[in-house]
Amino acid sequence: MWRVHLDRPDGARWAPLLSAQERARAAALADPVERRRFTVAHGVLRAVLGRLGGVPPAGLVFGAEDNGRPYLVGHPIDFNLSRSEEWALIGVAPPGLRVGVDVERVRHNLDHLAMARHLYQPAEVDHLTRAASPVEGYFRFWCAKEAYVKAVGVGLAGLRDTLVTPEGNATVGSSRSLRWLDVAPGYAGAVVTTAVTTVSTPAPRTG
Repeated sequence: MWRVHLDRPDGARWAPLLSAQERARAAALADPVERRRFTVAHGVLRAVLGRLGGVPPAGLVFGAEDNGRPYLVGHPIDFNLSRSEEWALIGVAPPGLRVGVDVERVRHNLDHLAMARHLYQPAEVDHLTRAASPVEGYFRFWCAKEAYVKAVGVGLAGLRDTLVTPEGNATVGSSRSLRWLDVAPGYAGAVVTTAVTTVSTPAPRTG
């Protein structure tokens, strides 16, 4: 796992690693802060995958599955990227495994219980109504669900069918391991792998 702070002073140095398509996507962002965050997130992703795959970062080629999930062309390692405001998570899994990650800024200006009743299963809603912090609980569950559907590649339509238990290191579905992550104050995060294995979480890296 890599935890990446996107509001960093060296943001411009990651731009040369991006593909022409990624640079065009960044240029299309009107907000300069979002443009920098996009550039850093995708530049660091390329640096990480290039180092692990033994390929120059700028030479990496990405493809997309039918559901839009990206993959690295010509290399069996699996990866996933998520970003929310100033933080990003990058998950990488060895050949034969798939990984999904999600990070979300905890926002208090939403009707979380109403949204949960629409998107979550009854057992999850019941837990949130009794939780000490239902807002944080909502986002923890959301990150777990999002990471799950990204790992298995079923798309957002699978969010409602995913049951998350409140315990950490829980199992979601069949042979899928969930771990919640402490990203930063005010953020929730989760990683899901497609086999029940120990998720390696070394000290966070920023590049």
